[in-house]
Amino acid sequence: MMTLEQLPPKGVKREQAILELGKDEANGELLFQLVNTEKGKCKTAAQKALAQLEYAPAAPLWAKLVKGKWMGSNIMSDACSDCVSEQIAPVILKTLSQLLDEGDTKPLDIEQLNFCFHLMLGKASPKMLEVYRFLAENIQRIAQLKRMPVYSRDDCTSWWITDGLRIWDATPKEKEKIPAVVLTASLIRNPDERLQALADELNERYGGSWLMPVFMKAIITQPKEQVYETYSPLLDTPQKGYLFHTLGMLHYRCYPEGWTYERLGPDGMIALIFWGDYSYGTYDTRFMIERYVDLDERWLFDLAKDPEGRKPTVTWQTYNRGGVLYGSYDEMFISLLPRKVENPELKRILREYFRIRSEKVKVEESITVYKDAAERFGDE
Repeated sequence: MMTLEQLPPKGVKREQAILELGKDEANGELLFQLVNTEKGKCKTAAQKALAQLEYAPAAPLWAKLVKGKWMGSNIMSDACSDCVSEQIAPVILKTLSQLLDEGDTKPLDIEQLNFCFHLMLGKASPKMLEVYRFLAENIQRIAQLKRMPVYSRDDCTSWWITDGLRIWDATPKEKEKIPAVVLTASLIRNPDERLQALADELNERYGGSWLMPVFMKAIITQPKEQVYETYSPLLDTPQKGYLFHTLGMLHYRCYPEGWTYERLGPDGMIALIFWGDYSYGTYDTRFMIERYVDLDERWLFDLAKDPEGRKPTVTWQTYNRGGVLYGSYDEMFISLLPRKVENPELKRILREYFRIRSEKVKVEESITVYKDAAERFGDE
């Protein structure tokens, strides 16, 4: 437990030290004091750190912030404490209800809608679970929403939840997945047992896109062999699209040989989401969430079947690479693959798969998916 006197006197070092205090519940009283005494970035750091803790005296602060600028999403989006969640959930529920009422009759400014989604991330308190249930009950209203233009000549066919999660042809079928995408991201951030149970509940009650958080929950919490044996049979059913969307939120982190720059972590499979948004010169609430997971290699053999066939669109996937082919099954697939495939049979199959796909799918020069595949798997 740190004391006030032990903090660096000013600047970035003080800001970082304050953020570190959010890792220990014993620092609640000190952080509450700092919230009231610090200024500028150090005050924001104190609020962010305090939001990580179950510190009851701070409850009025969260209730105030959620009614203010950007709904306090710059402070509370990356917090999972019940103390924060219980204070902000009623405001989120009321705001969502009002926005859906408004959206029933006219195009919507979706900025505030997205602030609500950002704030839900990883929170599992009883009142926040009710927000998810409200969204599940109103999926068809969400699917029919229209948005207002945000720039000149905006045809309003695109949609986004965060700066990283966006689609370019926002049909009702794609928009109805939004609540399930939010719950899937929440499980990556915080696989709380209450969120896991909620995913099962909503999937049992409504089916459809709610398979996505159930599948992600399994990937995070169950042995990879069990996950494959349970869910791979769905690849032969209409539900396979929901599996692909979930797999689209995974990424095999790997660095080239001889990489001398900073590494975000060791090589391996991660569940990855870019959360938050920004408005130039106004706010920037973006951050990355990741969690290491393991995926049975048999998935890769299955995904490489039928290279001649028509592949489904995979819309709500994590776009974390330059030169992507948006909504592409093949982008989803290559994101699951390491730079070096050790299994010679799998490498042979991948080489043939991507060779056929590169001949079948014509792309712009800037699109790198098939170039990357040729580089990785092209050698005999």
